Amino acid sequence: MNRIVLVTLISAFLFCSLLVTSSLSPLSKTGPNAIEFNSFGLWLDIGIILLCYTLPLIAYIKGVYAMKYLMATFSWFGILLTFLIVIVVLSTPVGKPSDFIGVIVICIASLITNIIWFAIAFSLSRNFHKAS
Repeated sequence: MNRIVLVTLISAFLFCSLLVTSSLSPLSKTGPNAIEFNSFGLWLDIGIILLCYTLPLIAYIKGVYAMKYLMATFSWFGILLTFLIVIVVLSTPVGKPSDFIGVIVICIASLITNIIWFAIAFSLSRNFHKAS
């Protein structure tokens, strides 16, 4: 399997996991627009995220290698969102710091995965996707 595809799938899984973990933490009680666990809004958000990951990925797999740049944009937004979530977690007055361990661990894993995605996507030779 192409490494870009694999890391993209891992990134999608982590992003969806971040939503679920956030909905289980005190963040779900921080405001009227917060996502509650197992709510319609949570499942809708997960569906939209998977659609945003899947459509460009399918196009990339089918040979539209320019989709890599759209996926890079999504990855960049993922990195920014990860930093935003960490800032919110560190500044929220709700709950104890230990309540957010899962969210922080997934944020760190997501950040590392997105950085690896950029390293893989933009350091490979032009012929890599033909070979894999």
